[in-house]
Amino acid sequence: MESATVDPAPGASAAFTDAARTGAGLTDAALTDAALTSAGLTDAALTDALARAFEARREIDARILSLSGEIAERSRPSLGAGGLASRSGCTNAPALVAEIARITTAEASTLCKLGAATAPRLSFTGEWMPPLFPHVAEALAAATLSVGSASVIVATLSTASPRAELAHLDAAERCLVEFAAEHPTDPVRKLAIQWRDALDPDGIEPREADLVERRALKRFLLANGMKRYILELDPLSAGYLDAAIDASVGRAIRTPRFTESGSDSNGDNENNPRPMDEAGAELNVAEPSAATLAQLGADALVDLARHGAACADPGIPLPAATLVVRMTLESLLTGLGVATIDGGEHGISAETARRMAADAQIIPEVLGGAGEVLDLGMSRRLFSKAQRIALAERDGGCAWGDCGRPPSYTEAHHIEWWSHDKPTDLSNGILLCSRHHHAIHRDGWQVEVHDNVPWFIPPSSVDAQRRPRRGGRVRPELGRAA
Repeated sequence: MESATVDPAPGASAAFTDAARTGAGLTDAALTDAALTSAGLTDAALTDALARAFEARREIDARILSLSGEIAERSRPSLGAGGLASRSGCTNAPALVAEIARITTAEASTLCKLGAATAPRLSFTGEWMPPLFPHVAEALAAATLSVGSASVIVATLSTASPRAELAHLDAAERCLVEFAAEHPTDPVRKLAIQWRDALDPDGIEPREADLVERRALKRFLLANGMKRYILELDPLSAGYLDAAIDASVGRAIRTPRFTESGSDSNGDNENNPRPMDEAGAELNVAEPSAATLAQLGADALVDLARHGAACADPGIPLPAATLVVRMTLESLLTGLGVATIDGGEHGISAETARRMAADAQIIPEVLGGAGEVLDLGMSRRLFSKAQRIALAERDGGCAWGDCGRPPSYTEAHHIEWWSHDKPTDLSNGILLCSRHHHAIHRDGWQVEVHDNVPWFIPPSSVDAQRRPRRGGRVRPELGRAA
């Protein structure tokens, strides 16, 4: 069958059409050359080439945002039927951009909103003013900020702007733009939420109340006999459920099945193909369960339901779960401000955290207090519970930047091996899930901790320049907003 062809538009020369196809890389020869060129690159050269391609894309995106913002300005509702979109037969600016670019209306809406937020403004007196988000606009123009991260920063800070001080908003925007220049969009979103809550603590309670009202459980019977549950919970309710599930899953993935030796592992396996006990003796351990994390999570929920339906014992049929709620002493005493729950991106009000503390009879304590020694030197091989809590506070779970596994899914590992006479101290410890722990040793990554922040340095086969990548928990630098 012959392939269909599309005739050039009236007035377009064949030479122009061929040039356009060649420039866009659409000719068979160009496609073949590109494939061969990419296939012949080393790993480091390939990733470097992709980085340069995305840099070029950011330059184009900046131009697209500028044009989309201008279309939004010329199609503003106040112009009525005289607006550009209306005269073009479209309902609004996003509809016109979507038609021109052949993208979804949602994508076009993002372009228009972001373009308008980063474009200079005209005052009522006819004077030009800076953009609403000048740091975002500058970074976009310099091709150091992606559209995704820019959109997250603008959308999140916009919710705090009505009640936040202008100087604080400016500092938050600047910090987020600097962070986004070195990190993917997901951690940018998490940090932006923390900034929003820090800048606008009065907005937390209404947002929290709205989320509580939105809680819902939907159930669907599938054709194959399975049943699908869609559960939407507010941050506090999700925190309780996550703590219970994570405790069960964490226990399952850390508990191996033993052979006839009956030994208990608990080692951190970092320089040995087999687990070792506290004395350094090798253990005889069989392979762990083949159940996936998703299956283990489902099992944990079913265990909770079976217990509630059939057991009169008030105890929970899961390992003890620790729900870590983080807040300042001032917020604990006054009930004002924001608190955070491990595993959740959005904060809760300080008053809610105070009620949790009262219900659970929680007594505040200072980490490492009561005579606990957090740096053990060479006196023992394994990290203590107190040290794991301290590491969880620093790393937030698996310290690998984009992992997101909660602390219960991780183990405390030595950065420099204990078997090489390195101490069991916090500065030499890091929380890692099994996957990333093995990846570090298998692929030759280097881990360093500076100013209580873990950094992962890739091997030259991954990044020829070996640029460090930040890991661990990211917090807003509130001091810079003062």
